[in-house]
Amino acid sequence: MIEPVAPRSSAINDYFDSNRRQILTNFDFRLLAVIKELHRTRSVSQVAERLELTQSAISMSLAKLRKYFNDPLFVRTSQGMEPTPRALQIIRILGQAENLLQTAFDQSVLFCPQSSDRVFRIQSTDAAQVTLAPTLMCHLRETAPSIRIDLQRIGSDTPKLLESGELDLAIGFMPPMGSGFCHQRLFNERFVCATRSAHPRIGETLTLEEFEAEYHLAITTLGTGHGVIERILDLKKIHRRVALEVPSFLGIASILEANDYLAVLPEQLAQHLTASGAIKVFPLPFDMPAYPVMQHWHERYSQDASNRWLRNVMASLFLTSEQAPPRLKSINAARAHAQG
Repeated sequence: MIEPVAPRSSAINDYFDSNRRQILTNFDFRLLAVIKELHRTRSVSQVAERLELTQSAISMSLAKLRKYFNDPLFVRTSQGMEPTPRALQIIRILGQAENLLQTAFDQSVLFCPQSSDRVFRIQSTDAAQVTLAPTLMCHLRETAPSIRIDLQRIGSDTPKLLESGELDLAIGFMPPMGSGFCHQRLFNERFVCATRSAHPRIGETLTLEEFEAEYHLAITTLGTGHGVIERILDLKKIHRRVALEVPSFLGIASILEANDYLAVLPEQLAQHLTASGAIKVFPLPFDMPAYPVMQHWHERYSQDASNRWLRNVMASLFLTSEQAPPRLKSINAARAHAQG
């Protein structure tokens, strides 16, 4: 009866792994070129000539290889230096390794958006989903029809997902994420104030007194600049009477249309909301700095061909050298056109 072989303990496994790593660390991989050339030429003198070494250096290299592999590797015959079965096995493995390396190099530089069906995962604010996503998807439909976008909301786990590669890009206004993260400014955004067109107390202008007297709708989701708004208001000692806080921009149009609330919104989103004619917008009655809308990624993927292509697409569509998107005259013009 044959006794079953007991599995090696973890300590023994660690020993063999450590020993293998030590061998690989000490091994001079340049010696493998000697095996390859000797197989091709069958001549030590020709190998020396090809590798620009002396014959004695080739002989010493071959001696090291024989010791390492515990095999003659090549023996002298009437046809020259002929490989042993062990040498042929090594040569075959070297060929496979070269093919794998070549594949790795090829894949690192090739990405064809016209034929790719890759799914890109992007996180953004709700405002960016409303204002940027339509333009992006129209562009992809024409240039990369099989590319798909999984659009998600920015959250507290955004940095972790970018670092792991589970997320390709994050778009919006975000606090610094620390070392290892990259970003590119696409454009500067500014805040405006929106309310319903039929507001009984707000006419064609908005004063600071009216801003403080009216009730407000506040959007508190991450990436909206809500924290910046609060800091500026505190700094300027401006009081905002918040009647309703919501975690998302989605649905705020219907809330504003049905209530006499004011809402501080990004200007591009405000432009979108005025299209129906039911909402009007004003400059803020106090100074508030613009803020950058950026695309963020992790440096692990800076040279990844597909990620680089996506970043270039976003830049080509939204990058502007201007300090901010179109001003309120464009919003008011759109509202006037909608009202007929």
